[in-house]
Amino acid sequence: MGGRGSGRCGGSQPPQCHEFMTIDLAWLRRKKLLRTGGWSNLNWSQGGGPSGSIQITALSDGVRLNYRTRVGEGDWRRIDEHVPFIWTKTKFNGRRPWFQCLTCRQRCRILYGGTLFRCRRCHGLKYESQYEQIFSRGTARAHALRKRLGQIAGLDEPFPQKPKGMHWNTYRRLEELDERLQHKWSAGMIGWFLRWAPEGD
Repeated sequence: MGGRGSGRCGGSQPPQCHEFMTIDLAWLRRKKLLRTGGWSNLNWSQGGGPSGSIQITALSDGVRLNYRTRVGEGDWRRIDEHVPFIWTKTKFNGRRPWFQCLTCRQRCRILYGGTLFRCRRCHGLKYESQYEQIFSRGTARAHALRKRLGQIAGLDEPFPQKPKGMHWNTYRRLEELDERLQHKWSAGMIGWFLRWAPEGD
């Protein structure tokens, strides 16, 4: 991809999310780019100049990513990958889509583009401290809720399974609260990533 975040593999500080190009599932849905059969070229810029581009084709069971990438000053190679969706149940018999990372096979909402587009865990990314401060109030409550269920992870992770011994009414109440916090968190994420967000053709 040859842009922000490409080829990072060392340094004294761990790489941070805001340094990488992102494909956010919530952003794609908001831009109505997930209609089956549709496609769009997404372009990133940095410092007033282009830093990367990718073609995304919407499929019924995921998205197809087409882009060029290279490691360091190596040769460019063409990437054509099918990133499938994983669906989880929501209240009222609804479903929520997630990307399935092609490396770890785990669910995620955001793909980060270094040499390849993968999840935050696979890139070893950390959130910028400024980002954590901006959303500290809402994220602290959401993290506390998930910690109660035994999960210590980022809010882009799926809601944890019901712990053994917890009543279903309690679990569903916490799940609904998490969903409300997720909506607020998602809106904040979209606003935060606007400065890095791709521009669709």
